[in-house]
Amino acid sequence: MMFWLNGVQRPVDEPLLSLLDRGFTLADGLFETMRARGGTVFRLDAHLDRLFGSARVLGIPIAPGLRDHVAAASRTAFTYGYEHASVRLTVTRGPAPPGLAPPPHPAPTVALAIAPLTPASEPRSIVAAMATARRNEHALTSGMKTLSYTESVLALSIAKAAGADDAIFLDTAGHISEATASNFFAVIDGTLVTPPRSCGVLPGITRAAVVEIAPALGIDTVEREIAEPELAMASELFLTSSIREIAPLVRIATTAIGTGRPGDVTQRIISAYAMLARDECGA
Repeated sequence: MMFWLNGVQRPVDEPLLSLLDRGFTLADGLFETMRARGGTVFRLDAHLDRLFGSARVLGIPIAPGLRDHVAAASRTAFTYGYEHASVRLTVTRGPAPPGLAPPPHPAPTVALAIAPLTPASEPRSIVAAMATARRNEHALTSGMKTLSYTESVLALSIAKAAGADDAIFLDTAGHISEATASNFFAVIDGTLVTPPRSCGVLPGITRAAVVEIAPALGIDTVEREIAEPELAMASELFLTSSIREIAPLVRIATTAIGTGRPGDVTQRIISAYAMLARDECGA
């Protein structure tokens, strides 16, 4: 892994963060997890637009030049042999005296970690459980990629203990929301359906790419609420994220989805997304 702190490359095991950093003490910050190919981050501008939008709401100032920093670091990692890489950008409000109140003049901490990835020969089908907790679509931070991921960590831990790979959250109204760190798609009556942001979902970058490319494949696509009982009507399900990309979801608990194997729509989306990513990254 390669690591930069506030723009300076550092050894990964060197202690650098202040014990008063609000990202550490209060999870007061944001992050983006991106995927790079050949030294180019897929849709870097979209990732940073999402980060900047949330930072404005939280009142965390972002210094100019962040895009250039991420892009340059990704190219550096490529020169070290990172053909495929996970790029994790973390921005906190920075160190401050104890207490909840934000400091009047924050000095944000910017950390960047890049790790090599080994792409699978084909997407691995996964199994999910239903989370007992709910995504709160009314939360002040709904739709933001904040550092507060404890609920997802616990839900994933419970799901794995039950033999599943991930957990699916409902929102407070009982609609399908998202997985612990992925967006959710279903094929219902031949239409590709994904929950809208009003269901508490993160506006995923891969999610947006799928919504963009599906119509070009002749696949009817709609964003709408999905009631939990509709899962029994779905012929295909899949999850999306920057690192996972497109992951066929073939079973929820003991219920097989469709044939229990990746379906035609999912496979077409996987192929089209891979081509889009290669074209945009030039790799």
